[in-house]
Amino acid sequence: MTRKPTIRDVARLAGVGIGTVSRVLNHSSQVSSSTRERILAAMDELGYRPNVVARHLPRRTTFQNIGVLTPILFSYYSFSERLRGVQSVLQSHRSAYELMLFSIISPARFHERLMEIIHTRTIDGLLIIDLVPTTSDIDALRVAGLPFVGLNHVMRGDWPCIGTDNIRGGQMATRTLIDYGHRRIAYLGDNADDLAGFVTGDERLKGYRRALEAGGIAYNPRLVFRGPHDVQTARQLTHRLLQLKPLPTAIFAMSDTQAMAAIAVLNEAGLRVPDDISVIGYDDLEISQQIGLTTVRHHLDLSGKLGTEYLLACIEENADAPVPMLPPLQVIVRRTVGVPREVNINA
Repeated sequence: MTRKPTIRDVARLAGVGIGTVSRVLNHSSQVSSSTRERILAAMDELGYRPNVVARHLPRRTTFQNIGVLTPILFSYYSFSERLRGVQSVLQSHRSAYELMLFSIISPARFHERLMEIIHTRTIDGLLIIDLVPTTSDIDALRVAGLPFVGLNHVMRGDWPCIGTDNIRGGQMATRTLIDYGHRRIAYLGDNADDLAGFVTGDERLKGYRRALEAGGIAYNPRLVFRGPHDVQTARQLTHRLLQLKPLPTAIFAMSDTQAMAAIAVLNEAGLRVPDDISVIGYDDLEISQQIGLTTVRHHLDLSGKLGTEYLLACIEENADAPVPMLPPLQVIVRRTVGVPREVNINA
């Protein structure tokens, strides 16, 4: 059976972006008449027909849907924490909302996936996690009348986004170690190109470097260890870190998951945390409290709750609601950070 033409096929034949096709389908005045005619001609040639039924379904149905669009980050515990906040609001809401999950292999697939979501219109609002839409994407969402909000590790001012300042958080984590007297501080984080476009690791490393500079400590690239975000890689990087002479007295891991992997390797090597090496993480996962991990809290569960409440307000009031803000970042000091042994705490 011949495959039905898609919006991507139309865009390719007309020589335009998918967002431009979207604007034509939504009768936007932002497209020139010549471009509009070219797109309409491409639709005729391909026999493309938009999903008119889905696009005109009434918004008030027995079951409504909230979509979540994210890279495949299910191994990131931070994703689960956010999703838990989303689900808690949907389950307690007076209306029957269902959660629909849309995942992509990489941010390069983001634009096409977003256009598919817009044109099938199976959701009433969209949460975008750790992806940054372009101006064209934002235009397409607004023309389609689809409420959306980002839940990100970064702050954005040009579209509704509930996020935090990674650079500031990296500074706070590193500054905490410096305040305890540490000066040989290692950084354990993600690759610079990990999930191309996912900038969390770069920003937290930048915060680490700024804190060192402010503390009068020279940046040493030999103390920086980066790789894909998974437990096994974090263990391997920690084994490499243990080959350093002298050893660092502290580790700033850019996530609690990586921090816990590092602690496991240190314990296996016969080193005590924090007596021999201090460790601070980033996320404040639910399990972090149980194991006593010192970490940076950036309110993951709350961001999911606030984002969902914002979308529901936009949907049910049929207007833009004020974008909520998260509380400030916090360093939660527990038992994995202490004074380095060579520092005299009574000095």
